[in-house]
Amino acid sequence: MKRIILASLCCLSSASMAAIGIAEDNYQDNERHRLIETKLFYPTKTTASETIFAENIAFYGFKAAKSAPPKGGDFPLYILVHGTSGNWKNLSWLGSELAENGAFVVSANHPSYTTGQATPESVLRMWDQPRDVSFLVDQILSSDYAQYVDKDNITVIGYSLGGYTALALAGAEFDIRGYQKYCNQYNDASCDYFSNAFSDLSPQERLMISGDYRDKRITNVVAIAPGYVPAILPKSLDTLSAKTVIVGGELDKTIPPKLQIIPYINTSLSNLSYKEIKGASHFSFMQVCKPQAIEILAKEGAAFVCQETGNVDRSSIHQRLLEVLSPLKSKI
Repeated sequence: MKRIILASLCCLSSASMAAIGIAEDNYQDNERHRLIETKLFYPTKTTASETIFAENIAFYGFKAAKSAPPKGGDFPLYILVHGTSGNWKNLSWLGSELAENGAFVVSANHPSYTTGQATPESVLRMWDQPRDVSFLVDQILSSDYAQYVDKDNITVIGYSLGGYTALALAGAEFDIRGYQKYCNQYNDASCDYFSNAFSDLSPQERLMISGDYRDKRITNVVAIAPGYVPAILPKSLDTLSAKTVIVGGELDKTIPPKLQIIPYINTSLSNLSYKEIKGASHFSFMQVCKPQAIEILAKEGAAFVCQETGNVDRSSIHQRLLEVLSPLKSKI
């Protein structure tokens, strides 16, 4: 996304006391030459002063104590994964909610998919995002943070492109020809984005897309408005290794559930369920927008990020998603 959406972190001092700590770490994957900028949210002592994070003139943020030590332990580990041209802030509203309820949350910017870096060509080469998540799990479980987390309770929540990543980590496998076939039949927003990129894929890259990126350490995945579902190999859903929930937005025009999700999944499987959020469009799952956001973003051609398709309040959509996640939250 553009300048406003990915404006630099805004930090405003406050005299109130924090229940969430936040740490900033960069993890270097030398094997794949990727530097992954990462934020970690977690419960902390209530004596630390708060700062506002992930806020700018268009979006509201959340309060946390920078570099405060974690308090407690045996926290379920949540990895939040952003979508195309997104960043760690997009699901920060959810991360802060989870941390307030006793989870250890990891959210990162994924190189070549994040703000200012994503192109149709780079996003179509999507295999590095699930590998990033497995790498981050490696880093957390081998670091000082490991003493605070329950390594047997790991959940990945991905949005849009990140939804693909969540499914891939559960064991879903993909053949991009299925998505091309879908795009030859329908001309929705996601297909339009990739229309000139399919022909650039090499045979080796198509094999990489079809790879197995399952991570058996992950116990639950939630795929919110996931990308590439028409490319899923149906048999791979029979052997998912994580409890999987796919969430669709009723009014999503980018990834319409009736076209891109429901026809391609078997909801009778024991490890897979589908939930649809009434009134939600594709961007409803991002941060809550400030009153002036649409006017500000319109100047950059990005007003759609804050425009709801239905007559709904974004906070109400978030609440409905939290209700879908409540069985997971009950384990916190």
